[in-house]
Amino acid sequence: MKKSLLIALSLGVAVSAGSQSAYAVDPETDRQQIVDFFKAKNPKLAPEEYVNGAYIYSADKMAQWEAAEEFPPYLDAIDAGEAAWNKDKAVYEKCFGSDVSKIRAQYPYFDDNAGQVVTLEGAINKCRTDAGLKALKWKKGTLAQISGYLAYNARGQKIDVKIESEGAKKAYNEGRAMYLAEKGQLNLSCAKCHTYNAGRKARSNTLSPALGHVTHFPVFRAKWQNLGTLHRRYGGCHKNMRAKPFKAQSAEYRNLEFFQAYMSNGLEINGPGYRE
Repeated sequence: MKKSLLIALSLGVAVSAGSQSAYAVDPETDRQQIVDFFKAKNPKLAPEEYVNGAYIYSADKMAQWEAAEEFPPYLDAIDAGEAAWNKDKAVYEKCFGSDVSKIRAQYPYFDDNAGQVVTLEGAINKCRTDAGLKALKWKKGTLAQISGYLAYNARGQKIDVKIESEGAKKAYNEGRAMYLAEKGQLNLSCAKCHTYNAGRKARSNTLSPALGHVTHFPVFRAKWQNLGTLHRRYGGCHKNMRAKPFKAQSAEYRNLEFFQAYMSNGLEINGPGYRE
């Protein structure tokens, strides 16, 4: 199974930024291969369990995490996000509507008119700047809190990313190429850690599975002691690879998020989450 998946996934390396390659793949076939790979790797784990990240690999860690979730450290951040939303409620409702439970599940998506992937955090800041308000910092703080508030209200809804145009397929394949490409002084890739070696140890930490990665963001990490966005984590991963990170909300990271979100189609949103 691993050999066949490696062959299938390696085709995507030929897709480079700004070009459509003959090796571009069908996203749904791709997604099903990832699901089948994880099923074969851990037959006792159902796909829906992957929303809980690395904790699914250890009963002890899962018990500790469940205990932490009884009084999660991100509750204050959710309250702060709600307060920030209500402060500029009239502005946000013009952009997103009045039902806060319906917003998170709409992102990310590919905007054919703009020719790019739109993330939730990107849409929040665009809404603000279009209304003459100051953009919020991308990685943490108020933007992460608002994102966490919207994620919390969307819990139980499922990731449902659509790829219905050539532009969307191109963005998907560029995100896929980013996921597969070796980078940094350690020659690591997202796939090496979070697909092929998911569940194994990297120093003292268990590597989390790619399946379900995006469902629980933004996350409160014990290391950070605050809520952080997915793109903050991308940057941290690149630093761990000893690679230069891209800027938060760059086209590279938006496309990577688009790819990862599509891989998790059908899984429930359970953000914000707590992680070590």
